[in-house]
Amino acid sequence: MDINTRENITDANRIPDYVLKIMKLIEGSGFSAFVAGGAVRDFALGKEPHDYDVATSALPGETIEIFRNAGIEFFDTGAKHGTVTAVTSGGNVEVTTFREDGEYSDLRRPDEVVFKTTIEEDVRRRDFTINAMYMDRDGRICDPTGGLEDCGKHLIRAVGDPDKRFSEDALRILRGIRFVSKLGFDIEQDTLRAMEERADELKNISGERIAGELTGIVTGKYAPQAVRRGWKVLSVIIPEIAVCRGFDQKSKYHDKDVLEHTLEVLDNIPYSEDEGRDPELAMAALFHDLGKPECFVIGRSGAGHMKGHPLVSRLICERVLNELKFPKQFITDVSLLVKLHDTYVDTDRIAVHKFMSEYPAEIIEKLQILQRADILAHSSLGLKRLEHLEELQKIGAELRASGAVFDIKDLEIDGNDIIGLGAPKGPEIGNILGLLFENYLEEKCPNKREYLLEEARRILHSELI
Repeated sequence: MDINTRENITDANRIPDYVLKIMKLIEGSGFSAFVAGGAVRDFALGKEPHDYDVATSALPGETIEIFRNAGIEFFDTGAKHGTVTAVTSGGNVEVTTFREDGEYSDLRRPDEVVFKTTIEEDVRRRDFTINAMYMDRDGRICDPTGGLEDCGKHLIRAVGDPDKRFSEDALRILRGIRFVSKLGFDIEQDTLRAMEERADELKNISGERIAGELTGIVTGKYAPQAVRRGWKVLSVIIPEIAVCRGFDQKSKYHDKDVLEHTLEVLDNIPYSEDEGRDPELAMAALFHDLGKPECFVIGRSGAGHMKGHPLVSRLICERVLNELKFPKQFITDVSLLVKLHDTYVDTDRIAVHKFMSEYPAEIIEKLQILQRADILAHSSLGLKRLEHLEELQKIGAELRASGAVFDIKDLEIDGNDIIGLGAPKGPEIGNILGLLFENYLEEKCPNKREYLLEEARRILHSELI
């Protein structure tokens, strides 16, 4: 399909009925209404949109009145900025008044919003040409800024002057990189230049807003391409990225610099069209080796060694994710994956059981995915370590299938049983349970109530506690 020719992409039946209903209601009240933004871009690329935004000449209060009169449920998404969301059985539809943003004195939000009367004035304030197309309810795409051509060329290009677009809202710099990750497009040269020159302005953006874009970048289908293209910008947020770019590991196990190895690991994290990449795994892949340059030493043979890099990488990960105000549990999980990514216990049932009992099952599962991605990104070492990992996974599966437990709370006795044996209340109870669990893990005592009670009696009458 030639997506540069609007006639070839016109299809009145593609807009869902629930969206058409909203458009017709608005137009029936004397206002104009168009599908705008990402849905039109998806149509141009031959994809099925997941959500729809409608741009209208109706002011927010007028939109609300239209919905009330028609019995359409709605909520105020941000009427001050022109947006009201209609709630329908087919899905929600955001309806936004044509607008023009005033000055962005804080590089984050417009000082004022001016509502305009034409769709052309509205789309020219948007960030990138591929997002500045609009469609009428008959399916005709209008393209005042060249978005169709840029879709055809697979280009991210700013609308108008890129310096002005990014001075209005610096977060658009990261949005451009996120679109590379999502679509696999390249960034037009002048747009990339402006991104890189204004990247320091991201320091004025809130951590939460940056966190959302960074997550979108690492979880996208083309995440490695996006990081590779936007490394200068991303280094403002994560300085270690610039240090790792071109850093020779001088190791027989690596034929790539640290950053390229990192991007190969990220590429190896499973991706699905429905869910993307797991955010914790993708973020852990990005950070897992960023501490290598700080740990780097050259041995007598001339080979590079980076002992302790998982711990340094973990500190980098914690620093950045805390600065960006990611959720605490997310930081804990990602940092733990980074710390453990190079940890391989012996292929011994007891060792594996002990290791699995130290961490949540979800972390163990994700760690094995991260380790596999890392192993496959090595130039050497692969087959032997992959066999080791697969043996660990096999033992873990056998333990789970046999009914093994991995938490002290899952023992067949608890503190009340210990008290029933005559133990005084207090920390001694926890100590006894801890010893019982340790003995169970070392296969000195099965997880059977009668055996555990007998073992508890022995401990009570010994000097072990």
